[in-house]
Amino acid sequence: MSSRRHSIGHARAFGRRGFTLVELMVALSGGLFLSAVVFALSRDTTRFYQREARVAGATFAGLVGFERLKSDIRRAGYLSTPNIQTDPLMLAPPGTGAAAMVQSLAGLRITPDTPNHASNAAFAANALAGQTLTPDQIVLSGSYTITDEFSVAEFAGQTIFLQVNAPSMARLGYIGATTAAQTALLSNVFQTGRLIRLVDRGGRVQFGSVAAVNGGATPSVTLAAPLIARGGNGTGGSVNVVNLIRYQIRDLQTEADPRWAPLYAASAGAPGEGARTELVRDELNAAGTAIVNSSDIVAEYAVDLSFAVTGQLAGGLPVAPAVFSAPGDADFAAFFAPAATGDRPQGVRSVRVRLSVRSREADRSANISGAAGVYRFRLGANEGWARVRTFQADVSLPNQAGVLW
Repeated sequence: MSSRRHSIGHARAFGRRGFTLVELMVALSGGLFLSAVVFALSRDTTRFYQREARVAGATFAGLVGFERLKSDIRRAGYLSTPNIQTDPLMLAPPGTGAAAMVQSLAGLRITPDTPNHASNAAFAANALAGQTLTPDQIVLSGSYTITDEFSVAEFAGQTIFLQVNAPSMARLGYIGATTAAQTALLSNVFQTGRLIRLVDRGGRVQFGSVAAVNGGATPSVTLAAPLIARGGNGTGGSVNVVNLIRYQIRDLQTEADPRWAPLYAASAGAPGEGARTELVRDELNAAGTAIVNSSDIVAEYAVDLSFAVTGQLAGGLPVAPAVFSAPGDADFAAFFAPAATGDRPQGVRSVRVRLSVRSREADRSANISGAAGVYRFRLGANEGWARVRTFQADVSLPNQAGVLW
């Protein structure tokens, strides 16, 4: 009996010992299936998060660049001229022998379809798909690097001598510095190639370009060409620097400047990187070329920049009715004639600016059918469409608000 009970108990215990092979296979298969689902969900979630993070980064970077662009437009014309050709304060309009940017100097000038991106692979792919983008360019003039006006001790032809004991020189840190340091301080402000505005005691204005500076006890600024000397040799007048700030969409990878190479080396070959463009801000010299080391990337992956203006097409009183005009309109050409003579940039009162930036990678295989404006940007002929964020604002020009001529 004892042996039988032991056998029965042993059999019962053996029957409860584990799972059958079928049960194990079902459990393993279910676990593997669940793991695959969790892995796929985690992978898609990570990709979605990274994609949204890139879009958010592009949006934030575009917004920062857009605010800088707005700020510079708002300052246009500060310590400059609304239109050098017709400014009643000008002692004499610049002749044909003056530098190119002096002849066309104005608070702002907008040039449509500049530079032309028809040769860019991404822009060509968009045009082929029926979405042609032609970004504009804007050049602003004003005192952007420093707000001071420097007192003139004497002016003789091509040389302007500055007063040392003046508040502007004290703020610059000139007083008490060594001669070498003084020259360096003046060179940072009156950089070679920059424009200057000279105002005499009678309030009459002239413009020239800087050729050299000298520090020491008799600091001076030498101009590239002589200006008109009036009674008193300019004593009691003032001089200030005028910066020419240009904004445009550029394909930096096609430029020979080696400074841009490290920016693209790490991401070379990635989707959407081969034909990317950026919003670039640089400073121009009197000849209209960019000053060395003055270029800044304001917004990466920028794909469009467009402007429209509101202003008066006629001067005098009563004030002419305001008109809204965009590139392609006859009124726009009246504001900004290509020859830069006979136009009315001084009549512009506000600028409507639109900046569009794209995400780094594509997230759609097709554009949004029937949508107005730029909502997707094609990255290439064999690539998808990336999302686009567009910023728009109307920016007033306070420095031109009272110009009636």
